[in-house]
Amino acid sequence: MKIAVIGVGGSGSAALWHLARRGHDVTGFEQFSLGHDRGSSHGESRVIRYTYVDGLYTELMADAHPLWGMLEAEIGEELFVRCGGLMMAPSGHPDLKSITDALSFVGQPYELLGPEAVAERFPALRLKPGERAIFQKESGFLRAGRCVLAHARAARNHGATLFENTAVTDVSQRGPDVLVTLSSGEVQRFDRVIVTAGPYLTQLFSSLALKLVISRQEFVYFAIRENPAQFDPQNMPIWIDSRTNWYGFPSDGVIDGVKLAEHVVGEATMPNSVRPALDEATRAAAWEEARQRLPGLENTVTFAKTCLYTNTTSEDFILDFVPGAPGVFLVSGCSGHGFKFTTLLGEIAARRVLDEPYPRDISRFALARFR
Repeated sequence: MKIAVIGVGGSGSAALWHLARRGHDVTGFEQFSLGHDRGSSHGESRVIRYTYVDGLYTELMADAHPLWGMLEAEIGEELFVRCGGLMMAPSGHPDLKSITDALSFVGQPYELLGPEAVAERFPALRLKPGERAIFQKESGFLRAGRCVLAHARAARNHGATLFENTAVTDVSQRGPDVLVTLSSGEVQRFDRVIVTAGPYLTQLFSSLALKLVISRQEFVYFAIRENPAQFDPQNMPIWIDSRTNWYGFPSDGVIDGVKLAEHVVGEATMPNSVRPALDEATRAAAWEEARQRLPGLENTVTFAKTCLYTNTTSEDFILDFVPGAPGVFLVSGCSGHGFKFTTLLGEIAARRVLDEPYPRDISRFALARFR
């Protein structure tokens, strides 16, 4: 089958790989260069975890994990840093029970730790008085930019064709064919098209009136003041504060310092006009969280950057065919928590356009919910 993938970021590069390794004639179109920083899939780290209050995502994580391992084995590169993860919350917080119930359902082991146990086991980190933490050893972080390039390289190794700096201006169904119009005016025909355009999806499919909000997000690295070895991945896990939605990473070994970010919907923006500078209010809030959690850091920013979220109202994904265009499948709305699933989202998209079943009920990701 001849299939196009529009947008070669996290999910698009994965879809290319899954289709190419099945032997299909696959072409990817990326409007920028591979690994660009104008979307949602760049940088040195994205959290990967089983610890969801929503059990469906815990189940989906069970499907995504082996696919990341398969990609690492095929490409011969570490992409998933398995440092473990802590989910922190005040004792009695409902998230703690929801998460442990979901972990038990999928058979993933976990530990419940108090402040003293966390300080002893992970000296760089602190729980606040009265908090508890769920430690889950299969958590960690993905080297996001490298994951995109690895999926793309593996797809090319299986025969996929990728066009960089090639924008698509229109996708339309004509009988059994899907026509893809490029900015040059060239029109190419395909049997199926997968669109994984992230924040640019609303421009390509404005007629769908999707309820998506594109938001500007910030992250910041603070310098390590003392005991740098305590911040290495073998000594420190990723962590998430369930109450405040701040989260952080161990040292990634590439950028000096330690990264913190906040999982909230930021300032609404357009993807081509994002303010690049770190806001002082974000820096101050990040430092307040770091001051309480990570006493070995100092209030010196070593690096900061912005990225984009493409948010649905429920933070659920969109995985569905376009009404009236049965050959066009959309993958969108990763809502800032979706990168860990991108290899699976590519697999699901590949299955759907090939009329293969996916064994879980993902009907809540239907397009109609978000129009």
